[in-house]
Amino acid sequence: MGRTHGRRIAEGIDLAIARGVPFVAQIASGGARTQEGYEALYQMGQTISAMNRARAAGIPSISWLCHPTMGGVHASYAAAADLILAEHGAAVGFAGPRVVSALTGEHVDETSHTADVYAAAGLIDALAPDRASAQHMVAEWVWAVHPQQWEPNTVAPPTESTVALTGWEAVQRARAPRASARQILHALSPRFVELRGDRAGHDDRCMLAAIARVDDQRVLVIGTDRHSPGAAGRRGSPTASGYRKAVRAIRIASRWRIPIVTLIDTAGADPTPASDRAGLTAAIAETIATLQACDVPTLGIVTGEGGSGGAYALATTDRLLMQDDAVFEVIAPEGAASILLRDPAQAPQVSELMGLGAAELRARGHSHGTLPGPTTHGEKAAHDSLRRAIAHHLFHRPRREEKR
Repeated sequence: MGRTHGRRIAEGIDLAIARGVPFVAQIASGGARTQEGYEALYQMGQTISAMNRARAAGIPSISWLCHPTMGGVHASYAAAADLILAEHGAAVGFAGPRVVSALTGEHVDETSHTADVYAAAGLIDALAPDRASAQHMVAEWVWAVHPQQWEPNTVAPPTESTVALTGWEAVQRARAPRASARQILHALSPRFVELRGDRAGHDDRCMLAAIARVDDQRVLVIGTDRHSPGAAGRRGSPTASGYRKAVRAIRIASRWRIPIVTLIDTAGADPTPASDRAGLTAAIAETIATLQACDVPTLGIVTGEGGSGGAYALATTDRLLMQDDAVFEVIAPEGAASILLRDPAQAPQVSELMGLGAAELRARGHSHGTLPGPTTHGEKAAHDSLRRAIAHHLFHRPRREEKR
């Protein structure tokens, strides 16, 4: 990338802004053009300035990394894109193996800087097996993220459930086998674009983030996925990386003016020492702060177990709904029993005092409605109710309220 390369990229981005369409860059470059010296490095700033203009204008950007995408090109507009796709086997990185070996004196394997390695580290959103697949993926992404004229609808709110589960029965129902966030997403929107990775070296599959279309309206879905394996065998328990992914997704949705729905079903955040050292508490706090500060309509739906602060991070939304067979716990009943009675086996008795059932929380004003759940009304009825709730509460554009 030299002066001409940088200028033409910036012009392309500005053209996308002027036309109000996504910017897609198909990239194959070894990096900054050595012959142009500092002028080549200067183009990193010029292209990033253009990307900043696109962000401010709410224009989605997509990078398509081909072989090779290295150096100053990768470290500027390529890595700054909202969504990143790479072709299998492409050399991707900052300094390639030959340069690293020359600078450090250490042998670096030729496979150390590849798109496949980047995908495993959560640094790209998708890995395409070949060029044809990459073209298809880019077309799908453009369809999913293309800015659209919002049209209000008149969908009636879903029927409020009158089922009132309390105590240990409510806990057992919430923990019973049910659809995960990923399965719910497939039921609501078969075509979607998943956001992968926290852009800091990890991709926590316990946290799902995807741009989808419900009733032909764009929506960001963020969910804790109860079926995804987590650390120490704890399924559906997000790590710090998962919450950082959620923050990344919320910021994108805010820029693109996309409503957000969160699907909450987790026993809690991953409590292991390694997770704590990775910045779990800071990541949860940042998720709460970012969700509260975003200026698009938000809706939280508890679709199972709402486990303490790890679940609450996704619950500070304009509206909060609960399925009738869901719970929200300040701490798991087993934990409460071990604190209060020094006996986790007393969890059933303690749960009766915790007021954690959906009907109880609705009566206290902590939620805005109770939806039919899969264990009380069947999975199809539950999914239909979720779709109606999203359409009514998000696409109706209610007046924003103080978040709970």
